[in-house]
Amino acid sequence: MTVTVEGKMVDRRTIVLDQPLASGQNEVIVRLKEKTVRTKIPMPEPFVLKIAETDIEELAS
Repeated sequence: MTVTVEGKMVDRRTIVLDQPLASGQNEVIVRLKEKTVRTKIPMPEPFVLKIAETDIEELAS
Protein backbone atom coordinates (compact mmCIF):
# COMPACT_ATOMS: atom_id res chain seq x y z
CA MET A 1 0.00 0.00 0.00
CA THR A 2 1.39 3.43 -0.98
CA VAL A 3 0.90 6.40 1.32
CA THR A 4 1.31 10.04 0.31
CA VAL A 5 2.47 12.54 2.94
CA GLU A 6 3.52 16.17 2.77
CA GLY A 7 6.81 17.54 4.01
CA LYS A 8 9.60 20.03 3.42
CA MET A 9 13.28 19.73 2.57
CA VAL A 10 15.60 20.87 5.34
CA ASP A 11 18.74 20.27 3.32
CA ARG A 12 19.70 18.07 0.37
CA ARG A 13 19.33 14.83 2.33
CA THR A 14 16.75 15.57 5.05
CA ILE A 15 12.96 15.73 4.70
CA VAL A 16 10.72 16.76 7.61
CA LEU A 17 7.25 15.21 7.34
CA ASP A 18 4.10 17.06 8.40
CA GLN A 19 2.66 13.89 9.96
CA PRO A 20 4.18 10.68 11.34
CA LEU A 21 4.23 7.55 9.18
CA ALA A 22 1.97 4.62 10.04
CA SER A 23 3.76 1.38 10.83
CA GLY A 24 3.72 -1.44 8.29
CA GLN A 25 3.82 0.79 5.17
CA ASN A 26 5.71 -0.71 2.23
CA GLU A 27 6.16 2.47 0.21
CA VAL A 28 5.91 6.21 0.92
CA ILE A 29 5.60 9.06 -1.56
CA VAL A 30 6.52 12.51 -0.20
CA ARG A 31 5.09 15.65 -1.78
CA LEU A 32 7.31 18.62 -1.02
CA LYS A 33 5.79 22.02 -0.35
CA GLU A 34 6.96 24.89 -2.51
CA LYS A 35 9.42 27.27 -0.89
CA THR A 36 8.39 30.84 -0.31
CA VAL A 37 10.23 33.11 -2.69
CA ARG A 38 11.97 36.17 -1.32
CA THR A 39 11.82 39.20 -3.56
CA LYS A 40 14.55 41.81 -3.59
CA ILE A 41 13.32 45.35 -4.19
CA PRO A 42 15.91 47.94 -5.23
CA MET A 43 15.87 50.94 -2.89
CA PRO A 44 17.67 54.28 -3.24
CA GLU A 45 20.70 54.47 -0.97
CA PRO A 46 19.68 57.73 0.82
CA PHE A 47 16.38 56.11 1.84
CA VAL A 48 18.13 53.06 3.28
CA LEU A 49 20.67 55.21 5.15
CA LYS A 50 17.86 57.33 6.66
CA ILE A 51 16.14 54.19 8.00
CA ALA A 52 19.47 52.88 9.34
CA GLU A 53 20.11 56.21 11.11
CA THR A 54 16.72 56.05 12.82
CA ASP A 55 17.33 52.46 13.93
CA ILE A 56 20.76 53.33 15.35
CA GLU A 57 19.30 56.30 17.27
CA GLU A 58 16.58 54.08 18.75
CA LEU A 59 19.14 51.47 19.81
CA ALA A 60 21.35 54.13 21.44
CA SER A 61 18.45 55.50 23.49
